[in-house]
Amino acid sequence: MRKQRVISAIILLAISITAIVFGGYVFGAFVFLCICAGLYEVFKAFEQKELRPLKIPGFCFALIFALQVIFREADIFHIYLPFKKDVWQMKADGTAEAAENAVDPYRFSWTGPLCIVLLLVILTVMVLKHNKYTPVDAAVTVFGGVYVTFLTSYAFSLRELDGGKGGLFILLLAMLTDVAADTAAYEIGSRIGKHKLIPAVSPKKSVEGSIAAFGGSIIASLILGVLFIYTGWFTKLALYWYPVIGLVTGFLSQVGDLAASMIKRYAGIKDFSNLIPGHGGILDRLDSLIFIFPFVYYFVRLVM
Repeated sequence: MRKQRVISAIILLAISITAIVFGGYVFGAFVFLCICAGLYEVFKAFEQKELRPLKIPGFCFALIFALQVIFREADIFHIYLPFKKDVWQMKADGTAEAAENAVDPYRFSWTGPLCIVLLLVILTVMVLKHNKYTPVDAAVTVFGGVYVTFLTSYAFSLRELDGGKGGLFILLLAMLTDVAADTAAYEIGSRIGKHKLIPAVSPKKSVEGSIAAFGGSIIASLILGVLFIYTGWFTKLALYWYPVIGLVTGFLSQVGDLAASMIKRYAGIKDFSNLIPGHGGILDRLDSLIFIFPFVYYFVRLVM
């Protein structure tokens, strides 16, 4: 079992590193596959409670949203409409007179409206097949789309920050601080953990392990910050922001892990799937990162 777990970890690590280093469409395809696998796993988990997620609309949402994130600049995801320029803005700029009759092609993304249509489809199916589907089934379908598709897609957005060059290091920062938090929590918790954190959700987690998670993520973020800045690999983020990222990452890592544990406990399952031998499913590996990706993305964009 241990040998199988190590082999699986090496293979998964090799694939992940390759995709992250290549970036672009390669990493986009990798993220999309993870989203599809994660969405399947969360739907399967809820099916254990005799719920019926609407899988086809759910996967269509995943496909459309993921493709829009990956190809966000492509014209295929936009419609150009001959709307007038924003006269209110031009009045503020003092150029309203010249703009009164000006026409400016407005780049309008159709992804949002299409997602609304998909939501309408979910609700329509629920109504027309009310003997089969319930509002809870529709809610679970939407939940899967937000929890897995929306949040995980920020991994690609992170990788593309700063033209992709700085994004590589920002993504590594997010992932490695999470690993440090998880490792510190396990090592300290298994050795000296005596006070249960939330036993009803995750019996093995301890208060000592939770505190260690914060320490691990903060120390790891500081080390990475010093490494990035003094090697010149990534210098656009001031060193004093790294421990802030580490502190919040330590919190979000545990929230993500506990939230996934609660879903599994509700569904009565140990792992989301056996896709990765010895490790469970994709969500068992991504659960602690799901909230970290969007936080780091917006935080870095705000302060950089």
